[in-house]
Amino acid sequence: MNFKKKYSKMTIMLALGQGVLLGIAAVAIVGFILLKTDKPESAASPNVGVPANGPASGQTDGKKDEKKPDAAAAGAPIPMYAKQHGVFSSKASATSFISDENLAKAAAVHAGDQFYVWSALGLSEMDADPAGEDGAFRKQVTVSPLACDSGEGELLRSVLGASKISEIQDLVASRKQTAGEGKKDTFTSNIAAITAFTDDLNVIKMHVLAHYSETGECVKLDF
Repeated sequence: MNFKKKYSKMTIMLALGQGVLLGIAAVAIVGFILLKTDKPESAASPNVGVPANGPASGQTDGKKDEKKPDAAAAGAPIPMYAKQHGVFSSKASATSFISDENLAKAAAVHAGDQFYVWSALGLSEMDADPAGEDGAFRKQVTVSPLACDSGEGELLRSVLGASKISEIQDLVASRKQTAGEGKKDTFTSNIAAITAFTDDLNVIKMHVLAHYSETGECVKLDF
């Protein structure tokens, strides 16, 4: 009995093709399984850019982000000019100098570890014109009102930027209404004390700045 069977070339080619395809499919399946099981720790480690709980960065849950205001960010710095008479390492020395030189309208402005004796402060060079005064000269300063806890940084900005005294008076009147009748407001009290002895806008600005420079909480000075 003859068990040999003859196959055509076409049948052999189809068989070989099927074998190749099955081999490729088997390799692909094995590779896919290896990729799924490779580096298991990556699946357990949270993405550093995405919070483990809550919405991802850039997403919100319907509420606006509440950020505490930066204490140093209450607005752009103000370039100003002061009429300076001297600089001292202590307030006592600066005060003594003011008395000795009879600088009735001057004040000691605290900046860093120094005390500057100024008698005027304005937005233009002419506001601090030292002409005719021996020992006085014009000094440029950059004033940065700060977002202090008392909220008076922006009040200081308004005073320093005023072009006439009536603007400061309107600000004081508005503060009195806000505070309510009979209630003391530190800002309006300071303005009242300063305007009691001078109506010079540049002297008023200088004394207001001198007051807030005492602690440096509401203002920063750079030279």
